[in-house]
Amino acid sequence: MELLAAMEEAKKILSGFKEVYVMFSGGRDSLVALHLTHSIYPEKTKALFINTGIATPGLLEYVNDVTREMGIPLTVIGPKYDYFRLVEQKGFPALTRRWCKLYLKLEPLKDFVKDKKDIILVTGVRKDESWMKSKASKLYYNERIGALSYAIIYDFTEQDVEEYIRSHGLKKNPLYDIYGKAYDCWCSAYKSPADFAVLALKNPEFFQKFVEAEAKLRKGGSGLFYNHQRIYLRDIQKDPKAYLEKFERTYKCPLCRTLV
Repeated sequence: MELLAAMEEAKKILSGFKEVYVMFSGGRDSLVALHLTHSIYPEKTKALFINTGIATPGLLEYVNDVTREMGIPLTVIGPKYDYFRLVEQKGFPALTRRWCKLYLKLEPLKDFVKDKKDIILVTGVRKDESWMKSKASKLYYNERIGALSYAIIYDFTEQDVEEYIRSHGLKKNPLYDIYGKAYDCWCSAYKSPADFAVLALKNPEFFQKFVEAEAKLRKGGSGLFYNHQRIYLRDIQKDPKAYLEKFERTYKCPLCRTLV
């Protein structure tokens, strides 16, 4: 979809809402969604950031800087539960135990919108990111949250996103240059050993929190269960470069962004 057509569509869809909250995760897609929405309705555009408690250090600072420079009000919400306490009780999230999204994102978002009327949530979901996202709806009412969701750049390609950022002189998140992605959540369900190896190298203090949580698990539980094998974070800590050589990076969580 061409930019002008996307703007006309968004103008019609968002016109009937009193409050427009853009889910700004600090990533490139949500940056474009935020700027585009604000360019259409500057007076009612607001930014919403879910602080999971395990975002990459520096992410919240970037979100604050961007919204302040754009003059967009920012609301930060977060879970009632500390991630590492939940790990003690439930073990680390895995493909068969994906409790992280419910506690860290869905519940805080549901609590936020429950008393609001005439609200719509704008996301940076794009259909070409994954097969799952290609099956998502651009505009739909999410029963699990209780709010309408609109993917304003749903038809944008990755090239469209990069061109929009360049042409509008937007401030890219510097975390991309460090980690390859601006992770707003370091839960282990969709992370590879190589992802955590990068974290161990780039921010050993933050990585140490995950190692300490792993040490508290009962029956020798591991922080990762990857390709049908246990991967211990303590072992990654000893030689992260070896895990970078052995495993591939994972840059996308196919579930997290289908909604927020």
